[in-house]
Amino acid sequence: MSQTPEQKKSRFQLSREVQEEFVNGIAQTMLSLAENAEQGQPSVAETPFCPVTGKEYSGANMVRLTLTAMEKGYADNRWLTFKQLQAVREEHPDLNIRIRKGEHGVTVLRPEDVFFTVEKEGKWNFVSEEQAKGLPDVRRHTLLYPFTVFNAAQIENFPAREQPAPVITEAERNDLLERFVASSGVAVEHGKGVPRFDHKTDTVRLPHPENFHSSGDYYAAKLREFFKATGHRSREARQPVKAQTLKSCAFEEMRAEMFSMLAGAKFGLPMPEHGSAERLRLWNQTFSGGESRALFRAASEAARALTTLRQFEAGEQPAARWFPKREAWPELMEMQKQRDAVTGVSFREKTGSDVPRPAPGNTASRSLSESVRAFEETDDLTVKARLILQNPDFLNMALRLDPSATRELAALCDQVSQALHMELDEKLQSAPGAVENPLPLNEQKAASARRMRM
Repeated sequence: MSQTPEQKKSRFQLSREVQEEFVNGIAQTMLSLAENAEQGQPSVAETPFCPVTGKEYSGANMVRLTLTAMEKGYADNRWLTFKQLQAVREEHPDLNIRIRKGEHGVTVLRPEDVFFTVEKEGKWNFVSEEQAKGLPDVRRHTLLYPFTVFNAAQIENFPAREQPAPVITEAERNDLLERFVASSGVAVEHGKGVPRFDHKTDTVRLPHPENFHSSGDYYAAKLREFFKATGHRSREARQPVKAQTLKSCAFEEMRAEMFSMLAGAKFGLPMPEHGSAERLRLWNQTFSGGESRALFRAASEAARALTTLRQFEAGEQPAARWFPKREAWPELMEMQKQRDAVTGVSFREKTGSDVPRPAPGNTASRSLSESVRAFEETDDLTVKARLILQNPDFLNMALRLDPSATRELAALCDQVSQALHMELDEKLQSAPGAVENPLPLNEQKAASARRMRM
């Protein structure tokens, strides 16, 4: 039975609700994983695929299933629908295959494009894809439909995997990641400060490998900052052309966090930074409601970056348009070796498993000095704000410095405070029912500075 335009339009609302529920599930799973990681519980998972079709799940679906497998501790990467399970049961009638009592599936999404025209009176006229080809002014919209899948670990008597996943050693992993980042053309320089990506110079900046707890921590940080580099205007161009806002920076951090978890699951890497759980709680509060489409896109972009890495691992030319062609890889790797040599970093230091651990008593002072250097090296207020948020003891410790350093820090905090308050005031003024601030702009700035000093 055909549906009226009004009934058809309700599918858009349903799609939005399904998408919001989906990304909320991803966010909650990420938070759970971050909390477990801070308790020293590593999580690993392979790329999810369907054993019936033989195809891997991709995009945001791959993100959700991978994170769920990490959270639940599933050692099996096979996922299938109830209907597909019935087909497997028919092939093996003697195995008594069934979903374990009390188990719940995971919702993933199937995209479907719908085509329609809008008539003069505003009526929507839905057409098929074939009909749309011959019509002018046809609009297309992608709707998302939910379906449920179960992991093989949730199913009793499910046939064992025919081919176990290949085992990669730590040295092989490190060598692969070293070659991948170098072949991507993303420059990496080692020195002082915290791990970060410098947008102005298009360079990933890292501390020396010996400053990390292990080679796994080093490569976790390296991949996280590498992902940020993929958002540069010369590659994916994810960052806005105009000045970055706190929201755009936070979205990039969320993407990087997703990619870090996916890469960690693939290669057994730890969380690259402390405080992930607290940042995720903040992002969940900031972006709850109205941002589901952006977060869904962020998940898809994180999955695409991991696909690029997996294609390189398989010896293929990555499909990403920005990734250099194979013939350029040797030269790019040699250029990175030269950069490493200039800063005194050897390939052996980075790929070996015996990365020296920092002295136990120097962690706090090193964190403070690195934060101070990072403050001095950047003019980006959002970066300064992020450094404060990532270093809870930073302000308290800085107050013990000499008076001149304290005054400089106070001036920087004033600038950050003004930027934050101005963005918040601008957002409040643009909201429905907002009351215009009667104070002149210069007085508003002064008020912001006073609030920071109180």
